[in-house]
Amino acid sequence: MMKVVALAGNPNVGKTTIFNALTGLRQHVGNWPGVTVEKKEGVLEYQGQRFLVVDLPGTYSLTAHSVDELVTRDFLLKGSADVVVNVVDATALMRNLFLTMEILEMGLDNVIIALNKLDLAEKHGIEINVKRMEETLGVPVVPLSAKEGVGLEELKEKIYQMANGLLKERPVIPRYDPEVEREIEHITEVLRGTPLAEKYNLRWLAVKLLQRDDGVIKLVLRHLGKEKLDEIMGHIAEVEERYKRAMDLIIASQKYEFIDGLMHRFVRYTKAEGESLSDQLDRILTHPVYGLLALFGVFYLMFKFVFAVGLPLQELLDGTFSAFGEWLAPHIANETLRGLLVDGVIAGVGSVLSFFPLVFLLFLALSVLEDVGYMARAAVVMERIMRKFGLPGKSFIPLVLAFGCNVPAVMATRTLDEERDRLLTMLVNPLIPCSARLSVISFLAGAFFTGHQALVAVSIYATAVLLALLMAWLIGKLVVKGEESPFIIELPEYLIPSWRTVMLHSWERSKEFVKKAGTIILLGSIAIWYLSNYPVPIGTGESYAEKLGMFFEPYMKLMGLDWKAAVSLLFGIIAKENVISTYGIIYGSEEAIVGAMTPLQAYVLGMVTTLYVPCIATIAAIRAESGWKWAAFTVVYMMVLASIVGILIWNIGTALGY
Repeated sequence: MMKVVALAGNPNVGKTTIFNALTGLRQHVGNWPGVTVEKKEGVLEYQGQRFLVVDLPGTYSLTAHSVDELVTRDFLLKGSADVVVNVVDATALMRNLFLTMEILEMGLDNVIIALNKLDLAEKHGIEINVKRMEETLGVPVVPLSAKEGVGLEELKEKIYQMANGLLKERPVIPRYDPEVEREIEHITEVLRGTPLAEKYNLRWLAVKLLQRDDGVIKLVLRHLGKEKLDEIMGHIAEVEERYKRAMDLIIASQKYEFIDGLMHRFVRYTKAEGESLSDQLDRILTHPVYGLLALFGVFYLMFKFVFAVGLPLQELLDGTFSAFGEWLAPHIANETLRGLLVDGVIAGVGSVLSFFPLVFLLFLALSVLEDVGYMARAAVVMERIMRKFGLPGKSFIPLVLAFGCNVPAVMATRTLDEERDRLLTMLVNPLIPCSARLSVISFLAGAFFTGHQALVAVSIYATAVLLALLMAWLIGKLVVKGEESPFIIELPEYLIPSWRTVMLHSWERSKEFVKKAGTIILLGSIAIWYLSNYPVPIGTGESYAEKLGMFFEPYMKLMGLDWKAAVSLLFGIIAKENVISTYGIIYGSEEAIVGAMTPLQAYVLGMVTTLYVPCIATIAAIRAESGWKWAAFTVVYMMVLASIVGILIWNIGTALGY
């Protein structure tokens, strides 16, 4: 059985870079059992031994306020890891060591500190004596520059030694004021005679009780009963009265004082040379005006890059699938089978798969912006705008994730602390165009707006984002009422991206597109082909698809669209990529589609596809997170919104002569 290595640390400390460096392509991404939080696992092979590496969610503490904190804490508490690698950012040592102290306070004696970004710390005038740091904390410390690959071999060696019992530790444990220590000792004694003593570190339980941790209170209640628990909480209230402060603030403050005392032994500060490049860039990129202009410029260039590089590759793939279909057709004698394979599977799935380069390049661009450190700045710029619409700045992160896929973006709302913020962000999240809708937008932009693809795509994306903000304001005023929470975000240093990490991220995210093409899109394409050819081929008015489309055509005509658009949009509810595959099956070629529609109709179709009913997977994610009521509400309001926008664009465009 493989030994387990857990990576724990604050967000933005380089955990993912270290995880990728240790595991390479031997990775698996899923969800933690029972919760919709991403779980990343990979395999490390070293000296003939295999280790299961688990990348725990990034967290600042182990007091379970969010699902991320709870997942990390429970994993460490259960002793599931043979080795805990605590990744620490050397440029923000005080804040990072707070989590280190919480881990050591659990009583763990299998901790290795991976001291990352040591090169950056030195540039900031922070000198860390690693050997003295080891002696002070009582655990191994490995200096790293993960992006440069420096120190990784030493880290692997330490993991191997720790997992095989070759390292001995004497971890330092945080100490508090005498009065707090007396209360910790009192609670510890009360808990000593319970079954909790066999499973948990009692000092850690006592500290968490002092902090009024909900999870620990419930745990202790089950074993002590209400009377004993009330007695303990009464003691805590007396201590708080003497300090005139809440106990969680007292504990945090004294823990930081303890850390500060430790750091004096191994950290020396020298004067940093002038203003850092990050500070200089942030004066522009987080400026209320210049920052917003920069944001629009960055996203315009991103789409320009995606289309400039991706469209030729898309056309090459599209031509390859078409040529394959033409070559295959004469070799299949059975007319039905030939139609199914050539006009159904190859035309439908091939038309979707040809957009893989565009999807991959979008994820690549987003990964680069994230790795460089720009996405946090974008959140700061957007926070000023989002707050005016009733959304907290923290909502920006789930909304940005939606550009890739709305399903994990809906799940990411769990990181928001307030229920009101979480629900509101979830409800407007499906309005953000995902990578599946990018395939529809890029097809229509490329076919009808040659030379202006990026501008057309940005206009659709910008309209969708603006409508998401307007709907957030409206829903926040009328449906989900309350005050948004304060905005706190860490601005990491600007860094040169690790291309290995960027490519791994891009592939992990975009391979789902390929999976869908091989499953949902394949089944959808077969269904579309069948409905288009039975009982008689399309164009006679008697095929199932035509009858279905004709039923909705009076409604579609309000937006300048026909029954073919109705059929495409209906199948698009299964997966948005089906909108293009349906058109491919119905018309047979891009030239036929271009000949049958005007640019105005194409723009309306792109806008409606972006705004109407979310795909089934997104609806299911909203239902799982908030219940059927809110899932149904999302479907209804988005359908109404898409109809209003489609009708307005068609009528205004027609009036202007387009």
